[in-house]
Amino acid sequence: MIRQIQSSRFLVLSLLIILAACTRALPLMLPHVWNFTAVGALAIFAGSLIEDKRLAFILPLAAMAISDIFIGNGFSVVVYIGFTAMVACGLLIRNKITPGSIALASVAGAVVFFLITNFAFLYPWYPHNVQGVVQSYIMGLPFLRNMLIADAIYGTVLFGGFYLLEKRYAVIRMNNGNLTIK
Repeated sequence: MIRQIQSSRFLVLSLLIILAACTRALPLMLPHVWNFTAVGALAIFAGSLIEDKRLAFILPLAAMAISDIFIGNGFSVVVYIGFTAMVACGLLIRNKITPGSIALASVAGAVVFFLITNFAFLYPWYPHNVQGVVQSYIMGLPFLRNMLIADAIYGTVLFGGFYLLEKRYAVIRMNNGNLTIK
């Protein structure tokens, strides 16, 4: 694992993940952009491109935890579970990374995140019945919309940027042609 962490490819992937986590501060600077961050896209990105599954989960969650400290939004286990599910969506496409599979994993991940978090956040704010569940999901639709748009934009930047970096710099290319870290 130490050799893997010291590889140029791993360092580039980690830097992209950390930069993407910095987008969590956008809602503090621009009003009305909640859930418009690169965190979902970076979860898919890490899950699909980092071969060591432990690191695929650790990197985006660590980036979230570090940004939580600086942003001050607090830690929510449910949100971390939602992003863990998104990393799992990235794992599902790691053997066939195409624009279509990235889009499908991003949409599936955002929907799963939405379902998990909105159901959990139902309890403090909505009645504990079917109407409350429906109201919670309806009220969360703007957040889902923002996440879907952000995942499309940031996913294109992350996957496209890494693809271009791989083409330009041989040191981060894979020997066997796979888009995973060895």
